[in-house]
Amino acid sequence: MRVFILLAVATGAMASTTVVAQSFPNKPVRFVVASGPGGSTDGVSRIIGDKLSEVWGQQLVHDNRPGAGGILAAEIVARAVPDGYTVLVGTSAGLSVSPSIYKKMPYDPDKAFAPISLAGTQDYMLIANPAAASSMGSVKELIAAAKAKPGFISFSHTGSGTGTHLAAELFKSAAGVDLLSVPYKNITAAMIAVMSGEVPISFVSIYTALPQVRSGKAKALAVTGEKRSPAAPELPTVSESGLPGYESRNWYGFLATAGTPRTVIDKLNADILKALSHKEVRERMTRQGMEPGGSTPDEFAKFIRSETAKYARVVKAAGIRGE
Repeated sequence: MRVFILLAVATGAMASTTVVAQSFPNKPVRFVVASGPGGSTDGVSRIIGDKLSEVWGQQLVHDNRPGAGGILAAEIVARAVPDGYTVLVGTSAGLSVSPSIYKKMPYDPDKAFAPISLAGTQDYMLIANPAAASSMGSVKELIAAAKAKPGFISFSHTGSGTGTHLAAELFKSAAGVDLLSVPYKNITAAMIAVMSGEVPISFVSIYTALPQVRSGKAKALAVTGEKRSPAAPELPTVSESGLPGYESRNWYGFLATAGTPRTVIDKLNADILKALSHKEVRERMTRQGMEPGGSTPDEFAKFIRSETAKYARVVKAAGIRGE
């Protein structure tokens, strides 16, 4: 009799979980965005969120929580009810970099989340001031110049441990060169520093850099992805320009709270993948210099672990600490 009771309980639990997934969502869903309004992460949230809201017939709330390298947004989701109605729209900086920079975090980054799907990636662009590009207009020339004068060539970035900073630190490590780090308060200031000649080079998101490059205010040397970017296919990658194996991209993804039923995770994953397959969604993301992604939850979890290990080495080599 006990066996039959246990089987009945297990069967009932499975049926209940299936019903929950089939009815999901039956109320508004909250996307906690690890950036302020108007940024690339916010763009991912709204582009994909618009399509999901349309399909679900439910309101989707975009809750922008910038700050602390993505930790503020992540903590909200880590402490949320694990029902799939609170979803983190996170980035490489918050999910794979912050754990190596900050000694104390308000959650366990390895156990607090249930990955749903990679949303997309965005390359950085290695740019130079036009005058500086006359003597180091390629990756090979930049490396040669840096080796000739260690610590002399400076680069602008948006703060310790940010994506623009780590792209440069990874370049330094891979090329075996010493570049001078010059932080700025935001990407606009870092970009202006290059265009004015205050610093000769920078790694900037391709979306931010392209208009300035096309206007002639900055010179593009290469992109940082593993392959050429659809947004600027004429530009070589850093890897094919003299530094084989180099790759540094900003990426975006969706995660739920750990403990969220797998059936709900799978429902979210399936709906996000459907949204990413729409031509309109892909075109909107491409216009922002992004390459639409998509993955299974397990693939995304594995990807996060590999990125975390990569940047842990960069952070350690550069001696970066949380501010």
